[in-house]
Amino acid sequence: MDMTEQKSLLPVERGNEQLGGAIASRLPVVLAFPEDRPIVGRDLDTFKEYFGATVAQALAALGIQTHGRWSTIVKKNADLPVDGAIANLVRWYAAHPERFPFGQVDMPTLRLRLSINQDSFAQLFGRRKVAVSHWERKQVKPEPQVQIIAREIDDLLKSYEHQAEQERDGSPRMIVQHLLHKLDEIEQDKGLRSKGEILAAIRETLQMEEQNILVKQEATTRSLDMLHEFMDIAALNSSLIPASPPRRKANPQSLAPSAED
Repeated sequence: MDMTEQKSLLPVERGNEQLGGAIASRLPVVLAFPEDRPIVGRDLDTFKEYFGATVAQALAALGIQTHGRWSTIVKKNADLPVDGAIANLVRWYAAHPERFPFGQVDMPTLRLRLSINQDSFAQLFGRRKVAVSHWERKQVKPEPQVQIIAREIDDLLKSYEHQAEQERDGSPRMIVQHLLHKLDEIEQDKGLRSKGEILAAIRETLQMEEQNILVKQEATTRSLDMLHEFMDIAALNSSLIPASPPRRKANPQSLAPSAED
């Protein structure tokens, strides 16, 4: 079945297969550091490996300025406490891995949420269809710039989905609740005597709810518009940059020595 035809979205757990080999086999499912000792230099290496991050990504996430400084902390000062701010960030990201700025986005799920084919998905990242196939089969890890784009799209989708869910599930209930609350106020307000005053009070409540709905719809539309804008940018760049020719496998016959050799 084609992925775009699937409708159920199951929560994706962080699988060890993404990190591969020996590292994956020794990484904990949940990253936790002992609370009876400070964060030390060697913990940063464990931190980096857990998130499947490059050194450059770990540097950016923890605010460490140079590779040399990283090497000093992790190797030379492996058993010494790290800077307090760095220690705070390490424990924070360990407790809330979804906040890690270079977290891995599950590419098959992302494409499913977008409901697009592999060709269109590849275009978003400036890549060929074969790259998408490799990502989805966990054969190749997406490059850092691809991961950045994936996180941007994932954030826009999450914002859109959250707003759409609120608009679909929350607004009608809130309207009814506010109306019932307003009716209770009207019933207790001895100053409202006429039918016109009562209708005016209800009308005011409805107008306020209408304004709230418009604000939510605007936020929902903005996320979707930004997603479409990025798709347009990707399409433009794809049309301007000529596609590289596919690699050709060497012909075994061409590699064989000729009779003249």
